[in-house]
Amino acid sequence: MNTIINPFIQNGVFPEQAIVPTSVVRSLFSPLSRDGGAVEVYGERGMGKSTILSYIINPPDEWMEYFKNHIFVFLNCQDTVIPATANQFWVQITKQLERKLETSPIKEKCLALIARSKEGLEIDHNDFHEVLDVSGEAHRKIVLVLDDFNVLIRTDPENLSSNRAFLQGLRSLTTRDSNKANLVVSTRYSLYESCKPLALPNYSAFDNGFSLCRLRFFQEKELLSLLDRVAQTGQPLFNSLERNYVAYLSGFHPQLAQIAAAQTFDYRIEVGAPLNDLSPVGEKFKNEARPIFESLFWGASEIERVLLMLVALQSLNGKVTDVNYDINDLPKVFSEKEREINDLTERGLLKRVQASPPLWDLFSPIFKWWILKEIESEDQNQLEERRKIWGNLLTQKRAEQVGKFVEFIRKNKKEIEDFGKLVLRFVGWEVPNLPSS
Repeated sequence: MNTIINPFIQNGVFPEQAIVPTSVVRSLFSPLSRDGGAVEVYGERGMGKSTILSYIINPPDEWMEYFKNHIFVFLNCQDTVIPATANQFWVQITKQLERKLETSPIKEKCLALIARSKEGLEIDHNDFHEVLDVSGEAHRKIVLVLDDFNVLIRTDPENLSSNRAFLQGLRSLTTRDSNKANLVVSTRYSLYESCKPLALPNYSAFDNGFSLCRLRFFQEKELLSLLDRVAQTGQPLFNSLERNYVAYLSGFHPQLAQIAAAQTFDYRIEVGAPLNDLSPVGEKFKNEARPIFESLFWGASEIERVLLMLVALQSLNGKVTDVNYDINDLPKVFSEKEREINDLTERGLLKRVQASPPLWDLFSPIFKWWILKEIESEDQNQLEERRKIWGNLLTQKRAEQVGKFVEFIRKNKKEIEDFGKLVLRFVGWEVPNLPSS
C-alpha cells in the first residue's frame, strides 16, 4: 500500500505554495525594492503571518531581479530572542546574518561582533550600522525579516524607556543617509496600536514609514486554491459538499480551513471518497481547533469578549428547544459599542449578516459553540469577577442583563449540548453552498 502524505498538514507549506493574492504580493515587495523600505505584516492568529514571511525571504521569480543583491535574514523573535532584551536581539540577528554568508568582509565583521559578545560586551544598533557600511562596500543590501516581533514591544513601566531606545535604534537602520537596511516585521496587532503606549510628543513614532499589509480571512478563490492541493496526492478532488463543509466550519479562517481540510482528507482515506456524512470530521475539528479559538477569544479585549459572548447568546436564542429569552435590548448594546464591533468585524471574528437593523454573527459555528461552552464552564468566583468587569464597561442595566443571559446558559447546559449537535448535524447534511456553487 502506497503511503499518502496529507497535503494540509500544519507547517507543511513550501514558500512557493503560499496562497498570496497578487495585490498582497505587490504590497510586500514594492516597499522592499527601495532603500530603507519597511513592511509590517499583521493579523489575527492563524492568518499565515509566518508563511508570508517565509514567502518574502524566497521572492518569486518575477521579483528576483529586484533582490539579487539582497541578503534576507529571518529571525523568530519569540523563539530566539531569549531573554527579550535589546542586546540579545542584536546578538541573534548578527549570528543569523553570519550563518548565511560565505567568507567575506561582512562575515568577518559579524564574527568580530559575536566574539565581542562572548567576552560579555553588549552589541547595539550602532554596531549593526558598521555591518551595513561593510555590506554597502560589497554592494549588498540587508533585509531583516522579524517574525513575532510583538514580543519585543515592551510597554510595562519599567521597560518603557529602554524599549523606546531599542525601537528607535532599530528604525535608524532604515533612515540613515546611505546603505540603509530594509525591515519586515510581523505582529498580531498593528504597530500603531502596539506602540501607542511608547509614543512621545515631538518624537517620530517607530511605525512611521512602514507599509501596512493586513492579512485577512480567505476569499473563496484562495480557499479553493488551498483545497486544490489534494491534486498533489493523486486522490480525487474535494466534491462540492466537502468544499462547502470546510468553508462553513472554518469561516474562511486560513489556519482553521487548513485543519478542516486535513481532517476531511484523512477521513476520506479512512472510509473512502466521497464523504456523505461529515459529522465525524466536525467532532475531530472541535478538538484540534480549540487552541486557536482560545487565542482568538482571550486575545481580545475584555469588552470585545463581552460582545462576542452576546453575539453567541443572540445566535442561540430560539435555535434549540425551549431556549428563548429577551434579547430585544441587545442592538442598543451593540450600537453603544460600535467601534469595538467594527474592529471585531475588521479582524474577521464577526461578520455582518444584516444591514438594517444591523445584525452580526460569529465567523464560525464551532467558535460560537466554544464560546457558549466557556460561559457554561465558569464557576461562581469567575462569574463574580466577570460581573465586576461588566459593571465597569457597561451601564448597570446592561451589566445585569448580560448576567441574566449568562446565568441562563449556566443553568441550561443541555441546551449547549443540543446546539453543538445541531451544528454538527447541519455540517453533515445541510452545508451552505459557496457563493459560486
